[in-house]
Amino acid sequence: MNITKDIIADLIPLYLSDDCSEDTKRAVTEYIAEHPDFAEQLRKITAASLPPDPANPLTANDEMKTLKRTHTLLQRQKYLMGFAFFFSLTPFSFLYTDGRMYWLFLEAPVSASIYAGIGILLWILYVVSRRSINK
Repeated sequence: MNITKDIIADLIPLYLSDDCSEDTKRAVTEYIAEHPDFAEQLRKITAASLPPDPANPLTANDEMKTLKRTHTLLQRQKYLMGFAFFFSLTPFSFLYTDGRMYWLFLEAPVSASIYAGIGILLWILYVVSRRSINK
């Protein structure tokens, strides 16, 4: 099989991160040895570093802060969803005692409406929190 420059270029990230098989390493090494111009380009690319983004300067703790913020938002979202389910389903709850069934939305429609309203509000907050996480 004829190994072209494009194939080697596709394999370079795997080769540099040492995530490829021994055969792939050997093929890339042989190609680089046979093509010194490609080897020079590869050396320049690996030696160059990305300049820092002046619009977004990073500190050492940014990654940990982001992780903690994401964890907090996901926890909040989990609780919002749980309470939203609870308050949405509560108006449809019933109690069966002494041979009689009591439905909340028939026996206490005002309470059922309040629970439903709280459920709707919690679902709105859940959707807003999902959008803030996906941004």
